[in-house]
Order: sequence, then structure tokens, then C-alpha cells
Amino acid sequence: MTDWNKRGFVQGSSFDIPLNDEGRSQARYAAEELSALPITCVASSHLSRASKTADEVHSFHPLATRLISKGFVEINYGDLEGKCIHNDDEESKRLKNLFDQSSRDMEKDLYARYPGGENANEVEKRAREALRKLMNDRPNDRHLVVVGHGRCNKILLASLLYNDASKISSIEQGNTAISIVDYDSGDDKWLEVMLNYCAHNEDRGAASGGAY
Repeated sequence: MTDWNKRGFVQGSSFDIPLNDEGRSQARYAAEELSALPITCVASSHLSRASKTADEVHSFHPLATRLISKGFVEINYGDLEGKCIHNDDEESKRLKNLFDQSSRDMEKDLYARYPGGENANEVEKRAREALRKLMNDRPNDRHLVVVGHGRCNKILLASLLYNDASKISSIEQGNTAISIVDYDSGDDKWLEVMLNYCAHNEDRGAASGGAY
């Protein structure tokens, strides 16, 4: 959670807005939830809202490798980044309609993009490449954590689980939601274990907010 989440501003990949107090608490709750797992690597995007969350996870696993990859950065929302889409004025309503329409188009066409921004195909390629490199570089690791961003995470998970990044509407993603997937190397297949687990926030009364 950042102040921009609360105010309805689109952050995307261009604006590195820090976590607010609630966001730092959410990061800590998620880290505590993962504390008992034998995690050996914690990776994240370079943006502070992801990297600081990953740092919290790493604090419970100080012997784990800590990595940064720009491949896991949030989708570039182009002309919509830095704009408020949740006010009552006409411009905000227009931008919200544009945001929503672009999101719907992306669910039908991997090459549809936010105006001036990325499309799902581009995000899928860079995120999968970052994950592939992570796994190739750490062949003996069995429990890896990737801390990314809402839209990028949904595209990556849809690609891994359904082999179709356009099925992003099938993936829910709350702030600091925990999703677990297993890789079956024999069948070269990803398997869903758990998606969008948010009880660590809900039990503390934390809000989910907008994940832009």
C-alpha cells in the first residue's frame, strides 16, 4: 500500500512511490506468514514498494540470496501513469474509463496496450525470462520468492498456469497477496498450490487498496 494507492493514482513502472505505514505493516505481515518456509532466494523488482517488501521477507531468512530484477517490474501504463483515476471530476472519470477499456482489451488481445505503454505480451516475455534466469542460476533452490506488482504478477501467473497471459481476469491479486505455484520439471508444467492468499492482512484489518 502506498499513498498513491489510497489516492487513486496510477503508479506503474515510472513512479517509485514508497510504501506508507500501512504498506510497511502489510509487508511485515506477509513476511511473518512466510517465515516458517525454507526460503533460499528472495527476488523482487527494483521499485521500492516491491523491494522493501522483499527485504522484509529476507529479514526472516538472512541466509537466503537477495536479488533484484527489472523483469519483475510493474507493467508500464504509459500515458496513464501519474494520473488520478479515482476522483469525481470529469477528467478522472475519462481516464478511468480509458484504463478499464484498455484492461478489457488486454484480456482479448495480448498485443493490446495501455496508451503509450506496454502490452501483455511484452510483460509476459520479460517476466518469464527473468523467472527462467532466476531458476537457471539457482538450480538447487527449491523455495524461491518473487515479489512483483499487481498487473505483472497476474500476467505471469496466467502465463505459467494457463499458458495464456490474456487470462489475467482469472487471477486475483491483492496487496501483498501470497500465491504459491510448483514447477514439475518432468512435465515442464506449473501447478497451482494457492492463489491470492490475503489472510495475513485481513486478520489485521488491513485494506487491500488499488494495485496499480
